[in-house]
Amino acid sequence: MKATTIRIDDDMLGRIDCLANTLSRSRSWVINQAIERFISYEEWFVQEVKDGLEEIEQGKIATDDEVAARFEKWGVEAC
Repeated sequence: MKATTIRIDDDMLGRIDCLANTLSRSRSWVINQAIERFISYEEWFVQEVKDGLEEIEQGKIATDDEVAARFEKWGVEAC
């Protein structure tokens, strides 16, 4: 594991320390968990967008009529 340096404002650092204390964990553990969750979500989101764009390029999208019919089936009026 490599060390790195970041700047964190005092209020955020206080929140991190409070959470670390509540969880009986280290400041480093809380920061690493936050980074892991953020990066995992962003990677997932980027992949979902890429997959969606690929589906559009392949023509795998519903027409307006298909969407309206599905909503109607559920009793919802699509505008």
